[in-house]
Amino acid sequence: MLLVAEIREPVRSFTNRAGVVSIRENGLEICSRDRFVKAPKFVELPPGLHDMEFLVIRLRASRTSSFRRAVELRAGDVLVALCDPVQPNTFYRKSRPADSWFVGILSPVVEVSDSFKTRRPPPPTVAP
Repeated sequence: MLLVAEIREPVRSFTNRAGVVSIRENGLEICSRDRFVKAPKFVELPPGLHDMEFLVIRLRASRTSSFRRAVELRAGDVLVALCDPVQPNTFYRKSRPADSWFVGILSPVVEVSDSFKTRRPPPPTVAP
């Protein structure tokens, strides 16, 4: 699983509204990102069914948001979770009114036969 959080809150900010982006499985946190640790996080998950909870946690509980999703992973699949949480003190770019998430699965490339590889695709068509 790869978690990427677009956190634009500065480390030296004194707000208590900054969020922590977190992913839990069966109630246990498996990874999180906050304004102090912003780099993408990769966590290895075994194949199978996973009951995931995607959260943005804030000091004020009324602003915390979350949703659950059951995810079926096969061998080699990568679950990608991108989060753009509400940024409380952003001056250079207006923040969205709610936390936004993109969650998807990247599957490994399926090997194709050599005869298919040598064929060239038709040129793209352009509408007039």
